[in-house]
Amino acid sequence: MATIAVAVVSGGDSSRTVTWWLPNWDTEIAQELLAEFEAENPDLTVQTVETTVDTMANKISVALDSGDTPDVITDLVSRTRTYIRSDQLTDLSGLYGPGMPREDFINGALDAVTTDIATYAVPYRWDCISLIYNKDLFAAAGIDGPPATWPEFIADAQALTTGDAAGVAWPMSGTPNDLVNRFLGFAMSAGATVEDGVPHLDVASSQAALEIVGSSVAQGWASRSSLEVNNTEVRELFINGRVAMYVGGVFDVELEREAGMNVGTAVTPGPDGPGMQGADGWGYIVPAEAKNVDGAKRLVAFLSRPDAMARLTSTYPARVSAAAGERFHDEDRQAHYEQLTEHSVPTPNDPAWVSMIPSVYSTIQSVALGESTPAEGARAIQAEADRLLGPVR
Repeated sequence: MATIAVAVVSGGDSSRTVTWWLPNWDTEIAQELLAEFEAENPDLTVQTVETTVDTMANKISVALDSGDTPDVITDLVSRTRTYIRSDQLTDLSGLYGPGMPREDFINGALDAVTTDIATYAVPYRWDCISLIYNKDLFAAAGIDGPPATWPEFIADAQALTTGDAAGVAWPMSGTPNDLVNRFLGFAMSAGATVEDGVPHLDVASSQAALEIVGSSVAQGWASRSSLEVNNTEVRELFINGRVAMYVGGVFDVELEREAGMNVGTAVTPGPDGPGMQGADGWGYIVPAEAKNVDGAKRLVAFLSRPDAMARLTSTYPARVSAAAGERFHDEDRQAHYEQLTEHSVPTPNDPAWVSMIPSVYSTIQSVALGESTPAEGARAIQAEADRLLGPVR
């Protein structure tokens, strides 16, 4: 039976042992799946090591750099491009075929892990953020349903800002990625694109995004508390009736239902119709220095079956056939699934963009504080993009 370990087990017959680093939130169901895997593969034993969201990025990076790696790692799909460029991953192209056709994966999921030469990971979970709103507050304000365009979004937020409640809120004090990804969603809706992991920005699209994500705070129709809260705290403001709508994940909705809220979901609005969002997820990689590549590929193939994907993911499985179950398409989840499959692209993952995120984060905050205008902020972001992304644009 698979066991939980706190470190990779050394020694023994590496041809019979597969080591897998997986996030701690997957452990319970993973153990059930591994019992089935070992029953089908009696010549293999899987040793698991839990990682955590706070430590996994550094732990995985150090392991890959040192060559002292497990056989399989669960990691964010958006981080794989960096590993690929350092030749740190095993080619998993051979896992794709009749039993796991590429066309069965949600649009964009394989783009983030595939080069002109090979595919280096198998995504198993894929998701994005979308609009979440308080149906009771909307009804009290005389608003029939969620906004479908930016003008409606702004007008609704302004109408919903009353007393101690605000129309919307943004996570401006948490992980920079959370805020910048929301900015980028609005920028893409206004014309920015992402190609091969690199965002192609322009002043007009950045200004349009800043006029919503930044100016909303400065103008008072987004909560001033945005400057002090992270993703979790935005959700708490929403649960407490202090915010009428926000852009968040489908996992938020489950917690809000548990809190007794009358919550609704919708595709994020764009200028004149559905808006775009960046999508990311989790996938399986096999390090180039893995000691048991054959066993690792067998484990990844098993975990990538539709039924295994469906059991292991709490949002959406990366394979379309795995998302056929009713629980992925109920009233709360359908809007996020539509956003994911029809109105999203993989989030940027180029190292130059990653290094640019802190400056974009600071610029959004500056606009929210009224220290700079959206036009000034957009020019600053473009100057940084020209400096850092110029050679690959």
